[in-house]
Amino acid sequence: MKLQHALAREDLTGLIEALRKLPKDHRVKLIIMGYSRLVKWIDWQAMKHGAPIVIVDPRETSSECPQCESKLEENGYRILRCPRCGFEADRDIVGKLNTRKRALKMLGIKVIPGGVLAPLTAPQMTDVNPNRWGEPMIRR
Repeated sequence: MKLQHALAREDLTGLIEALRKLPKDHRVKLIIMGYSRLVKWIDWQAMKHGAPIVIVDPRETSSECPQCESKLEENGYRILRCPRCGFEADRDIVGKLNTRKRALKMLGIKVIPGGVLAPLTAPQMTDVNPNRWGEPMIRR
């Protein structure tokens, strides 16, 4: 049987444990509780359908170039650029590509060095005002 699908996600156990130490009334705690329930549901769905679950180390997934593994530099709001190979993408896309790359490696699937793992198909909302509270933004 040929592997056709798998679930890859970051191991955020350390983040969840650190947030448990926050004051009881802290709003972030509620958000993490929801995230934890979602992760359990997604893992359950993967197991139910026979998809392997690959949990990767989250360190450097959003700051390492998915093509050449160099350190990325900020190039605007949420945009990262590699000074070595010129790769540029939203930090969430970078994290997704690196998580996928690590999961494929853990599954023993060869990743072509220097190749982009997946096309950037979803439009990125880089023109959205990052200020969610309505306060004046300081643009540099």
